[in-house]
Amino acid sequence: MCSRHYNGGSVAVTTDAKKALELADEQTAQKQYRKLLIEKAAEPVVYSGPANGRWTGTGIPTPRAVGAGDLLGRVALVKPDQDLLDGASDFYIGETHAIINGVNVFGWTSPVAATFFRGTNQHYLCKEVAVVRALISRSGHIIDFVDETVRPDAPESPFRKRGLKIPAPPTKPKLTATPASMPRIIETSSNSSAPSLAHQPPPVSVSTDPADGLPPLRAESLLRQQLKAPRTRSLAPVLSTLQPDQYDLVTRPAMDSIIIEGQPGTGKTIVASHRAAYLVNDETPPENTLDGTVLVVGPTSGYSRHVRAVITRLAGPTDRIKVLSLPEIINKLIGIKREPRSHQTRTWHDGDWHLARLTRSALARIKNADGLTPTPEAVYEYLRTKTRSVTTDPEWSRYLQLLPPYKAALLNERHAPLIAFIKWEILGPREFAGVEHIIVDEAQDVTPLEWYLLDEINEADTWTILGDLNQRRSDHTLTSWSSVLEVIAIEEDTPIRRMERGYRSTRPILEFANRLLPRQHRKLVALQETGPNPTILKVPAKDLATQTVAEIKRLTDTHSAGTVAVVCTSPSLITKALRGHHWNNDPLEEALWRHDSREVRVTTIDEARGLEFDAVVVVEPADFPLNIGRHGPLYTALTRANRELSVVYSRSLPDALRSRQVAR
Repeated sequence: MCSRHYNGGSVAVTTDAKKALELADEQTAQKQYRKLLIEKAAEPVVYSGPANGRWTGTGIPTPRAVGAGDLLGRVALVKPDQDLLDGASDFYIGETHAIINGVNVFGWTSPVAATFFRGTNQHYLCKEVAVVRALISRSGHIIDFVDETVRPDAPESPFRKRGLKIPAPPTKPKLTATPASMPRIIETSSNSSAPSLAHQPPPVSVSTDPADGLPPLRAESLLRQQLKAPRTRSLAPVLSTLQPDQYDLVTRPAMDSIIIEGQPGTGKTIVASHRAAYLVNDETPPENTLDGTVLVVGPTSGYSRHVRAVITRLAGPTDRIKVLSLPEIINKLIGIKREPRSHQTRTWHDGDWHLARLTRSALARIKNADGLTPTPEAVYEYLRTKTRSVTTDPEWSRYLQLLPPYKAALLNERHAPLIAFIKWEILGPREFAGVEHIIVDEAQDVTPLEWYLLDEINEADTWTILGDLNQRRSDHTLTSWSSVLEVIAIEEDTPIRRMERGYRSTRPILEFANRLLPRQHRKLVALQETGPNPTILKVPAKDLATQTVAEIKRLTDTHSAGTVAVVCTSPSLITKALRGHHWNNDPLEEALWRHDSREVRVTTIDEARGLEFDAVVVVEPADFPLNIGRHGPLYTALTRANRELSVVYSRSLPDALRSRQVAR
């Protein structure tokens, strides 16, 4: 395995002057790389029939997309390689293959990229890797790099110079010769001392030792920089810091189904978005890709926007990846234009997959009666009015009889999944034809009926399922992954992989939120060890909204370059107070509010699922619903914060949160 050949990833620091020259060299290389990609995209695309991966079914080949042209990093070997590199000893990893002044750039989905990401997907060059260079970019420009020495016998100058002409600086620095015998300077990352805490929990092990059961970190100093950086509205690509365990999950063959579980912030959405791009990339090994399309399913339209941007960055404009929330899919199947909202079930019958079987029974009986394909309304009304023909179960019979008439049901989101399934069975919209792999994020919130519908859409029956059962928001969703496998009818031994390392939230935030979990699920591995303790503010009920606005002001000042959100069950209470303090609502985004340079998103937990923010205010935890005795929605709300969490409440906190409170 590639990862076995790495000895801890020490970081080599050259003199400032030498590094400046190397940095300029890398910046020039990226400019040349972008120029090559633009020229390549301008070449005419030759039609080669339906067997070609660019075939769209329209008779017109899809033009090549122009990527951002980002170089991710560079790999140096201990000796030249003749087979792949024609005698060279170093190469780049980027978006797609090119050659810059004789140096190969390999796409991030190619097998040789395992040498950079240190995945366990074996490549013969893994054992020859000497130094890995991660390039640090900001706004599309390389601003720094980090070299990690992999082997003690790494060459002193691992990366060959390509003879690029670099403009001389205004004042030429005097370079001091470094004797070959001088030891390489080693720079190790250090964490600032922990702040003084009202309650100081026992230290959490964040060891990178594989013996602790976690793979070693790569590009650790760069990763820690990115984790502390302000969040953006949409997810950004993380290829430069994609970790070995994430890479292994991203690059699994398309025909291999897998379930990936993990606590909030463990990187599930990163894996989902990067895997979608990997499965359709032209340089992905043929045995790992597919011929059809990939459907990425999230919980909300906000999630769709959140990940669509990163997938477009990774894959370019493509018709082979669809990113939709489950409500958006259901609205499309119904053919109705309305704001996509989560479908709240009132009874377990609303989301049970037995409804699909009853629907098929009704459809078969109508077809047998007159031989014609019925309308969706006819099937629905048959279910509702002729219950004895489709079921002998008195409980199901009562449920069907109480269904509203079809036109009323169309307006009731509670019954939208049933109507969507009926329309799928009759019409099978072309928009969802050819889906061969479905990636479901926040999978713990999908009802059995919705799973059954997705299974009908999935032609190849291959899945990537990501979720956290501790975040379930309804008693009417499935309680185990084995139950999910039963509904979608795939192998019961489908592997389940658990992501253990927390990237998003700081240890103080996770310690506070994890009190809501069963004791056996509280294991904590947080990369962000330090950060402010959660601010817990008890106020009179009449001051709840006012104090929330005060916290919004404090947090938007503290995190002025990042994102701040309020998560609550009654947004109108908070937005009314914001308006009273001269905040203005964004006309294009209902949840977004602004005041001068400040910006805050006020949202419910349903809409916040799958998202992250620098700072979060959770309002009145007592109002968040329980499910089967667990605090799934509240736990999700508390873990949306990356750096700082505030809780404002007037009624009693849950027992688990009242103990050892950390008050401001």
